[in-house]
Amino acid sequence: MIDFLKKEPKKAIKTPGPADDLVWCVLVVDDDPEVHAVTKLALRDFKFENRDIQIISAYSAEEAKVLFEQRTDISLALVDVVMETEHAGLELVKHLRVEKGNHKVRLVLRTGQAGQAPEDRVIREYDIDDYREKTDLTKQKLHTLIYSMLRSYRDIAFIQEHRDGLQSVINSCAKVQDSTSFNHFSVAALEQMILLQHFEDSEIYCIDVPGKNRSNQKARILTTTTDSSRLEKGRSFESLPPKVAQRFEEVLLLKNSKHYRDAYVFYCPTPVGGSELVYISHQAALTDLDRQLLEIYVQNLAVTFGNISLQEDLQESSKELVFTLTNIVETRSNETGAHILRVALVSERLAQLKGLSDYECTMIRIASPLHDIGKIGIPDSILHKPEKLSATEWEVMKKHVDYGVAILKRSKSELMAIATQIAGTHHERWDGTGYPYQLSGEDIPIAGRITALVDVFDALSSKRCYKSAWTSKDVINFIVAERGKQFDPALVDLFITHYDEFVEICRRHPDTYHGH
Repeated sequence: MIDFLKKEPKKAIKTPGPADDLVWCVLVVDDDPEVHAVTKLALRDFKFENRDIQIISAYSAEEAKVLFEQRTDISLALVDVVMETEHAGLELVKHLRVEKGNHKVRLVLRTGQAGQAPEDRVIREYDIDDYREKTDLTKQKLHTLIYSMLRSYRDIAFIQEHRDGLQSVINSCAKVQDSTSFNHFSVAALEQMILLQHFEDSEIYCIDVPGKNRSNQKARILTTTTDSSRLEKGRSFESLPPKVAQRFEEVLLLKNSKHYRDAYVFYCPTPVGGSELVYISHQAALTDLDRQLLEIYVQNLAVTFGNISLQEDLQESSKELVFTLTNIVETRSNETGAHILRVALVSERLAQLKGLSDYECTMIRIASPLHDIGKIGIPDSILHKPEKLSATEWEVMKKHVDYGVAILKRSKSELMAIATQIAGTHHERWDGTGYPYQLSGEDIPIAGRITALVDVFDALSSKRCYKSAWTSKDVINFIVAERGKQFDPALVDLFITHYDEFVEICRRHPDTYHGH
């Protein structure tokens, strides 16, 4: 030891802040103040990769445990074996590696009493990186040891950072890929971007650029910020911020992704000759790792964006087919095309008020207009009869439920499965006296219960060739009277509470065709 060094008195442990990014944090754990002083003196001019060392001290294993709880930036710990107990250092190693699972920090045991903890046993039984006698650590050997340990720490930290980053990307992509609509996608994309790389002030633009075989450019422009998210369709590049539009044009010409100082633009060609473009802005400069993680994440954003785009295209096609079929039926029934639209919109809103998921509400909106598709099999003489139907004629009319189920169940799609459910149960009654299955209560699917109530509401509220429109008071009285009989009581309560809202939906979509 160096005798002229004044010994440092033991100090109460202080709560240090994390080390600066430009220094390496080295913890000295030893109950001898002179060891701390000598170590600091030997390393006072030490640098590794142009970064200084910050030495912090603990005078017992317990103090060291507290320090490890307080900070996560300790690169290396030089640990004495014998401190408050003969094996305090060994117990600290076990605590860090086994109990805390800290395999990142480099641990070097130093001992002045080698016989008490034989080297071969310590190396074999404890997860340490080196074991040295204090008398063997000259300044040069200490420097060599520190170089070796910090290189090891640097490499392990680099691997762990990549692993953690990739895990974050995987988790983030999974959350975004669960999106079933552009609105969900926009919110999820931003939330995960913030979690992944702290891009709190980011803007995300996603654009679907059609290929030459699509006559009209269908641009879907998704704009996302921390305090707003909106989707605008059918816009051109000129409506974007000039810098964003210019960069999109550059990437389209290059047919390749490109990093800018404050943004990344991803380019992905589609199988039909178009392309998916994703623009993400960022304020701070990116490290190489940041760029790699961002590229992986944006690739998955583009895939999800493309899938949702395709899904919405198919959904639009399905909606067009549904409304074409139902318009044929409604025209044949001398009812109005607006009736099916009103049933669709009011059913969706009632489903929302009931607390169904956005996906379920959307499916009910699209499928509910098919509730009477089976009427296509009913003879005109019965379908158009203005007078009350005879018992025999009524039995024929009731067959439209069976016909509808037979038509719709041939499809394997989920939309048609819900449409089949609605067509088959919208004439069931809450009290079990409906048809064709005499289901009751909650045995009737919720989609059928909702459509049943909405169909009656709109039929009563609308003028037909065989009747005048009922007043709101009469409609309300009828629905309330059928609470718990024909209709689900909970749905009736919701419907009456929000009755004015449903009337407003109908007002915006008046009848334009009244048959004969």
